[in-house]
Amino acid sequence: MKKIIFALGLLFPVQICLSQKITVKAHSVVGYGQYTEFAQKAFKALELVLNSDEFREGIKTMKAEKTQGYTPEKLYEIIMQAKEKTVPTDSTATDGIVDLWVRTLDVNGRDSKWKDNCENPSIFGNQTIGIDGAGDGFMAICPSALEHWASTNDIAALAGHYAHEYMHVLGFDHYRLISSQSWRERTFVYKVGYLVRDLVKKMNSASP
Repeated sequence: MKKIIFALGLLFPVQICLSQKITVKAHSVVGYGQYTEFAQKAFKALELVLNSDEFREGIKTMKAEKTQGYTPEKLYEIIMQAKEKTVPTDSTATDGIVDLWVRTLDVNGRDSKWKDNCENPSIFGNQTIGIDGAGDGFMAICPSALEHWASTNDIAALAGHYAHEYMHVLGFDHYRLISSQSWRERTFVYKVGYLVRDLVKKMNSASP
């Protein structure tokens, strides 16, 4: 077991996957304001988890809906190849790098249709946390969710959110004609987000 010094002073014991290594690169962080540094911690946590043996094994043993028929080994390969389906206009992405463009939802402006979905920062349940970048390449998060997670220093939740939305960017979805939250939570997109969240929590709890 190797010990890695996590940026900003956190120590995370983790088994590193030596066969493949990818980088998380945040090209743009818009509207985060005072929470930008908090987001940077989540990006680093996400990168650390994606390169861990625990994540690789978690994907390869995962049972999930909406996998497009891929084997667990292929799903892991797709993640590690990091070939985004959509990036913002006039932007470029590099294979093997998790390219992220993130912003907050402008719930009082162009994203006003999401305002009701973003209410109640402490009770998310079926509510919207954010939207993926399958449309314009930007992952957008509800300001209330970002504020709530930052106030509780829940880096794991934000890293899990980024992982969830990134699965959408890679081409996976959780849509079905008639679906419930319990069904959506069994999908590959949700399960990857939860896996990342739980591994970050595990590493945080193990740090001295």
